[in-house]
Parts: sequence; structure tokens; C-alpha cells
Amino acid sequence: MKLLLLIAFMFSLLNFTASAQNSVLKASDQVIVELKTPVEDATTVSSTYTVSSHGTVKMPMLNGEIQAAGLTTTELARRIETAYKQAEIYTNPTINCNIDFNKAAGGAAHIVAVGGEVRSPQGSVPLRDNMRLYQAIMQCGGPTEFADMRKVKIIRGTQEFKFDMRKIMPDGSNNPILKDGDTIHIPQD
Repeated sequence: MKLLLLIAFMFSLLNFTASAQNSVLKASDQVIVELKTPVEDATTVSSTYTVSSHGTVKMPMLNGEIQAAGLTTTELARRIETAYKQAEIYTNPTINCNIDFNKAAGGAAHIVAVGGEVRSPQGSVPLRDNMRLYQAIMQCGGPTEFADMRKVKIIRGTQEFKFDMRKIMPDGSNNPILKDGDTIHIPQD
């Protein structure tokens, strides 16, 4: 019976890890796009762009707009690179994209809610690319002395995942990458 429970737990953990990825872009997000190569055109392309209400961004020298909403920043960077190659503007561009959290005032927030036994309860913290569970907890001052770090919960939609955070595993199995809208709860011991 214990073996079946362990297998079921491992299967749910694999599903959780496979679905975990960077926060996805939304309409109104501010995206910092940087052209790394070719360097001579970096000032032409490198700028902050707003994801339109249609979910697209308009890049210089390209005729069409590029779909951005629903993509991670890494996926958007690859799409922009591909668009420049297909338009034969650049042969091998290198693009980096990041959400500009400093200009998110009018945009849709990328946050995770953190509650329970943390030292500095803030309600929510900004979600950064590849942010992990431990980082979000530490942004709220870390756990209190009353926290039960064996039963830290992530609530994602209708799913709930529990993690033992007493020792962070090198493979990240108990410190997953968070997604936009996750709720983290640290219960009392």
C-alpha cells in the first residue's frame, strides 16, 4: 500500500514539475526586448514594448506583429529571432526578453500569493522568471518559528501540492518553479 501511495505521489510531482514554467505574458505587460547580436543594431531593436490588447508586439523593421500573450519570455525571444531570420533582416540574431515589473502599473500583475506562517506577510509577491517556492517564502521574511515546513502547500487552480521544505533538494524536486497566480500556504506546526 505504501508503495502505491509513493508511486501516486511521484506521478503527481512529475506532472507538477512538467507543468511548471516561467510566467506567461499577458495583454498590457511591458516586455524588455534586447538585441544582443548584431551589436550595431542593438539600439534600433532594444527597447520596452507593450503587449497589445490583441496579445501581440510590434517589432521594428518587421511588417507583421508577433504573438506574445500566452508565451514565456524565452518563447517570445525565440519567436522574434525567427521572425527576423524569416524576413532576412538578420541572419543569426540573439534576443533576450524579460517582463518589466517596474512598469507594470497599468498591466496585468504577475504575482504569487503567500500566506500563513511567514515573518513579513505581504499577501503577494511579484513573480520573477523561474522563481522557486523557497524564493517566494524568503521574500516574505522566511518562515516563522511556528511554521510547519513539512507541509508547505502550493494551490494552483483546483490542484494542491504539498512540499517538505525542511531541506532543499539539489534536483529541485521539493522547490518547484512557480506559476502566475499560485497561492502558497505555510501552515502552523
